[in-house]
Amino acid sequence: MKIAICDDLRFDRTLLCEYILQYAKNNFINIDVVEFDSGEEMLSSFSEENYKIVFLDIYMKGIDGVKVAERIRETDEDCKIIFTTSSLDHKGEGFEVAATHYLIKPITYKRVEQALNRCKKVLAFDAQYIELPFGKESVKINLRDILYIEAVRNGVVITTELEEYKIHMPMAKICDVITDKRFLRSHRGFIVNMQHIIATKENEFVLKNSSTVPIRQSGRKEIKCAYMHYVIENHKEIQSSDAII
Repeated sequence: MKIAICDDLRFDRTLLCEYILQYAKNNFINIDVVEFDSGEEMLSSFSEENYKIVFLDIYMKGIDGVKVAERIRETDEDCKIIFTTSSLDHKGEGFEVAATHYLIKPITYKRVEQALNRCKKVLAFDAQYIELPFGKESVKINLRDILYIEAVRNGVVITTELEEYKIHMPMAKICDVITDKRFLRSHRGFIVNMQHIIATKENEFVLKNSSTVPIRQSGRKEIKCAYMHYVIENHKEIQSSDAII
């Protein structure tokens, strides 16, 4: 998930970014923070990127935060707008653009936490994780990081974007643990995270890291239809495709 910070004061941007990333770490959320030092720069990027949450300083040189928020609302009704300000003078304008929160300066972690807690529904998708036995301890794995799960002898291997986890748990048990709608049992020995699929071929899915996950022959049409339903429900684009059904 991408979060934008728009503030013409570098110190405030840096501190806010640090606290947002700390919040993400504490809550097992994957967040990319993008910083802007002007409203004009922010709006130029907003037309191309999908920011779920935007921190906007109200008092900036050039176009101010309220004007930026008004422009955002012209094309995006769902983006969570959090004003950062040293004054509540513009609370009326905040109501007009459906601001989620006012983050009063000076910025502290507690205040950032309060602001982001108001965005929990937006953050929930990236905050889901599973906790599984790993050696003598346990490991928490963010669901969105999982590319696919493969059944192997004595358990499964969970492949994420950064590493692999050998878990001594049968595939059937993993299926009981992971009930998230992003995951599809495409083969007896594989579960794929549809979030990471970029192409559908005759007998396999291609993932964004170029790895492939097989699609079983029996029920192949139904499996591909299940993926297409996920694409439609989540407005996800397929970059390339040899065969959909």
